[in-house]
Amino acid sequence: MKEIIGQRLAKLRKLMRQRDLDAYLVPSADPHMSEYLPERWKRRQFMSGFDGSAGTLLVTGKWAGLWTDSRYFLQAEEQLAGTGIELMRQGEPGVPELEPWLRRHLPVGARLGLDGQVLSLAAWMKLRADCPGLKLVEVHPDLVERLWGRNLPGLPAAPVRTHPLKYAGESIRHKLERLRRWLQEKEALVFFTGALDEIAWLLNLRGADIEHNQFFLAYLMVDARRATLYTRPERLRPDARRQLRGLVELRPYEDVEQGLRRSVRPGGRIVADALTTNHRIAAILERQGAQLVLERSPLARWKAVKNQREIEGMRQAQIRESLCVTRLLYWLENESQRRSLYEADVVERMEQLRRQFRQYLGPSFSTIAAFGPNGAIVHYGVKGRGARLGKGLVLIDTGGQYLDGTSDLTRTVALGKPGAEERRAYTTVLRGLVAISRAVFRQGSDGYQLDILARAPLWSSFLHYGHGTGHGLGAALGVHEGPFILSLRKVLEPLEAGNVLSLEPGVYLPGRFGVRLENIALVTAAGSSAFGDFLAFETLTLCPFDRRLIDSSRLEPLEKQQIDSYHQKVLKTLGPELEARERTWLRDLCRPL
Repeated sequence: MKEIIGQRLAKLRKLMRQRDLDAYLVPSADPHMSEYLPERWKRRQFMSGFDGSAGTLLVTGKWAGLWTDSRYFLQAEEQLAGTGIELMRQGEPGVPELEPWLRRHLPVGARLGLDGQVLSLAAWMKLRADCPGLKLVEVHPDLVERLWGRNLPGLPAAPVRTHPLKYAGESIRHKLERLRRWLQEKEALVFFTGALDEIAWLLNLRGADIEHNQFFLAYLMVDARRATLYTRPERLRPDARRQLRGLVELRPYEDVEQGLRRSVRPGGRIVADALTTNHRIAAILERQGAQLVLERSPLARWKAVKNQREIEGMRQAQIRESLCVTRLLYWLENESQRRSLYEADVVERMEQLRRQFRQYLGPSFSTIAAFGPNGAIVHYGVKGRGARLGKGLVLIDTGGQYLDGTSDLTRTVALGKPGAEERRAYTTVLRGLVAISRAVFRQGSDGYQLDILARAPLWSSFLHYGHGTGHGLGAALGVHEGPFILSLRKVLEPLEAGNVLSLEPGVYLPGRFGVRLENIALVTAAGSSAFGDFLAFETLTLCPFDRRLIDSSRLEPLEKQQIDSYHQKVLKTLGPELEARERTWLRDLCRPL
């Protein structure tokens, strides 16, 4: 594979010379700015061999570098070795971000090639502002697409189905009315989006064009009278067509650019989100003389605030996932004593357990089952059968897509008697989870303010983790959802009652082990006073912790009380669903500390 990557880089550089380009940018994106990509747009992976979900490749005449975040440092180091591509560890001391690197290493007037279809308008504007000496050259079709040639994957075309009102909780008509009222307030004529999760939510439709997500490829335009959906109409199931009749017109996916040229008149105010609209679309609108109004899409915030039907679906999804993981942990503890197990066995067993539910559609991401040192790779992926399990820690991060909700859950467990360092790390991470779970915070607080609550117990022990503490979850959509996050990144989007998010502190010791504990929580109203309204977290995940890894001497009385209370709720909820032997095992695991 390393030789193949070298050959592809050489061919790309030849194409760059033909177009007089000094550098070429290959982001990790599709035309919809999706996090997870259809095979057709996995261009950065094709050119570098690195298959993490986040990363940007830059190729110059003599150098190539790949920027990615701390979740993927170990994975990228391994996959890039021998390719000639330098790993740029984002956020590490002395490692410049992309724009400063470009300013430092490319001369004034240098030509930077990129495909505007896979670069957001916001990213284009940042490049232009931060690197005024560079000439941005839009290349379409993309050079990597040319290299891929006849082997370029086609457009996905999975069936599109309706998301019933009993799960959605709000009709398409009502959502469109909300959007049109918002447009009136903005004094705009048209709303445009290519964000796949927003389109699926607004139209109460679900698809499977992107692995692990319930999205389908589409663009959407909405004005005061019409809504036009650009997708492949033939793959909409009859129930989905009936649901849209009289509300939404259907047009072919490939006609979106023509539709924009035909529908947008000079001077018309078009609202678009710079973070999710690609530059090619924005350029077409500007050439048509449209007045482009850049606003954060209201759909991102609306869909993040779950209604009662969505909350109930998410609650049930977490209970199903908790039951499956609890059964998995019982199986792992007992089966590992009888025969040799590999990481892949854990992944396969988890799928078997989830398939027992009629609501189950598939995993919400590739299950992580990481033994020993592999647990220190934050987004570890099992290759083949993976590592053989033995004495040590196993980190299991898994999630499911259900008809009524999306789940995500992480537990770390010990096989054999754990060592003192493993117990210390686990207990410290557990303290971080307990601290953030019991938070009460003023309405208007954001994830940047709250993130420190989970880190404080780790920092007091001189421990740290590089990823965020929490991300939003979609209601039967995607496992990652904005606009808010809990992170050290300064994303100042406030949390609101009805948000559903993960709480997942961790610690990772390269070459030794990793610990992560993750619950899903609902933001709820906590109460009011003369000082304002306050919010809190309600934990939806109900799965036991490994008491063999809990060092009670490191816990405060209040922490013990909260863990005991949680375990009693786990036992009360899951106990009746378990077989006798599983229930006895769980009862022992949940006894008071």
